Amino acid sequence: MKKCFVLLIVLLSSVFCFADDINMVGDPPHEQGGNGNRGQTLLPTVDYTDGEVTIFVPYQIDDMAVTIRDNQGEVLYSTVIPVILVQHSIVLPDNVDANKFSIQIAYSDIHLIGWF
Repeated sequence: MKKCFVLLIVLLSSVFCFADDINMVGDPPHEQGGNGNRGQTLLPTVDYTDGEVTIFVPYQIDDMAVTIRDNQGEVLYSTVIPVILVQHSIVLPDNVDANKFSIQIAYSDIHLIGWF
């Protein structure tokens, strides 16, 4: 039993080692504190693993526009996600090569961009 548990932990940790975090830059939303001060910055995070882009959000976002462009600026993927609660995955075509694309995310008055 102990060996199975250790093997499971090793397998799960190795899955997360292969994900590439995409650093998003832009104008982040802020959680408003009770005393009027700005609170913690809440940004969606994006990971790229084996041709799949996954967007994770810390709260519900409505009408999130997602655009993926190649290094010449041509749109490869564009959509508006009506409601995203926790995560949304986008599977890219097999011929997509990492480190040559940008992802743009826009919702409300927030605009973020990252490269992979």
